Amino acid sequence: MRMLVIMTMALMGSMFAYSGELTKNVNFALDKWVELNSTDGPVTIHRFRIIEQKKSGFTKSALFRPGNSENLMEIQIQIEYSNDSSRDWDADIEIGWYDAQGKLIDGYNDTESINEDERKEEITVTLSTLKYGIEVAKKLKLHIEYHRD
Repeated sequence: MRMLVIMTMALMGSMFAYSGELTKNVNFALDKWVELNSTDGPVTIHRFRIIEQKKSGFTKSALFRPGNSENLMEIQIQIEYSNDSSRDWDADIEIGWYDAQGKLIDGYNDTESINEDERKEEITVTLSTLKYGIEVAKKLKLHIEYHRD
């Protein structure tokens, strides 16, 4: 009986720690904001976009792919959020861009912080991808699960 009570409390604790999730599938476009306005608990995910990040000198991609940088493009993923809470939250982010046949070209999958007491702040992630992949991308899929840190 005691084990059942402990398991129930653990399960309920994990249920209360979860805040929200959103999924969005859109046509791929650089430099265009996609409105999300997803609110669950104190966190609102307002919008997101992918922009071309202008290169400023030496980049990590140039170091790891010497002589091949003419085929690469630096991009930045931007996710605008608000957090009315006095605690940080974690955002598990999965983004992928796909070709016309629905085949995954490239993407991003990691956890980023949603900082406490922020209004219209941005999560920004910069990464390299192939120029060709950006040119042929047709669809973009975004999935975010956010929960208390």
